[in-house]
Amino acid sequence: MITLHGFERRLSAAGTASLAVLFAIFCALAYWQTFRTDLADDDRNPRVLSGFYDPGRGSILDRDGNTLAETARDGSRQYYDASTAHLVGYLDPRYGSQGIELAFNEVLSGTAPSGWEGAFRAEFDRSRPVGNDVVLTIDPGVQAAAAGALGARSGAVVAIDPRNGEVLAMVSVPTYDPGALATSGEDLFSDPASPLLNRATQGLYPPGSTFKTVTASGILERGIAKPDTVVTCPGEIVIDGFPISCRNTAQGVGTYPFKQAFTFSVNAIFAQLGVKLGWTGLTDIARRFGFDSRPPFTLETAESQIHGPDADLTTVLLATTAFGQGELLATPFQMAEVAAAIANGGELVQPHLALREESDGKSLGNLERATTRRVLSAELAATMRDFMVSVVANGQASGVNIPGVTVGGKTGTAEAGDGTSHAWFIAFAPANDPKVAVAVVVEHGGQGGSVAAPIAGQVIRAALLP
Repeated sequence: MITLHGFERRLSAAGTASLAVLFAIFCALAYWQTFRTDLADDDRNPRVLSGFYDPGRGSILDRDGNTLAETARDGSRQYYDASTAHLVGYLDPRYGSQGIELAFNEVLSGTAPSGWEGAFRAEFDRSRPVGNDVVLTIDPGVQAAAAGALGARSGAVVAIDPRNGEVLAMVSVPTYDPGALATSGEDLFSDPASPLLNRATQGLYPPGSTFKTVTASGILERGIAKPDTVVTCPGEIVIDGFPISCRNTAQGVGTYPFKQAFTFSVNAIFAQLGVKLGWTGLTDIARRFGFDSRPPFTLETAESQIHGPDADLTTVLLATTAFGQGELLATPFQMAEVAAAIANGGELVQPHLALREESDGKSLGNLERATTRRVLSAELAATMRDFMVSVVANGQASGVNIPGVTVGGKTGTAEAGDGTSHAWFIAFAPANDPKVAVAVVVEHGGQGGSVAAPIAGQVIRAALLP
């Protein structure tokens, strides 16, 4: 017979066990739903993959409301603009998720937990949630101009509003159909042309003479030279037995101001002054622009490097790095940030892709908050803007002249290591009040001033003259 005292003891034990179980569940929810929120966007998360069949998943729109991605009645995702494939991304039950589809999965799927209440609701409320739409900063006119100008050539284009960090266009070629992964995924992943690689944010290239914007900033900031400092090159300058020619441009041989060495991109002068700047000075200025780190962005970015991790930091490597070769590697996104920081008076507003969250056409607020950091002083940035205006004004870049608009830019022709060169151009406009900053790279394209610059010109026109 169970006595009253024994019954009370068993009841107390059962209550304690129940509380322990509830506490364990509570702790598990706290860990998985609140503290491990990083797993919500993991492309292996079953909830992310189940969104592929979710008819309630929100759409992805450009800034004018044009649909870039939406869910069909059968639950599959439909994509409408191949030029936006790398930024919109994909959602596939076999290959996972990328791009905006991954970065804002919780918004699109309607599963974003909010505090403890949201954590419990996400765990126990099994009714199908309805997602919201994500509106991007992409300007359809600028995006179309960038895609049309680059065409079928492998490379990338990035256009940013330097005043607020909004990405107006981002194109990577070759591109692909995000809705075709179910039938052609294996071919896309094994394709040697790497169509799934977002060259804009993850493609690493030697930046060539576009990097002279970084080197010149360091030289001017440390007083190694002023814009009117007279420099001389007799034909070549030899550094530790390594000859560097001044004949890479017709104006390279002779005596002229440092500003002209920038305008006409004289490698030997930049090598000579870069050695005076030193590894410490060059590394400091490059890292302020974002090199040697992954730039924070809506999408995954690659780290642009100043030199390899095991590099022998010789004087010759320093000299070649100073004019944009050596072991330098940069993404088009990184070089767009360089142009944007100079354009915006030395302040870099962190670029971002998401404009706002919407439901039934009504704004629910911003999805990303742009931060600002100072890279250069306002005075130095103004000098660099003047340097870049001189490049265009002196005919070093074709196809970027716009009547009534002053454009600043810097060409780059970067040796690819196989006997060919990547064509680069970075730019901003209008020079007195920049509203767009652009970076263009054309793989194995040749001369930046004649190949990449006209592409940037079309993008700038679309941004300023819609």
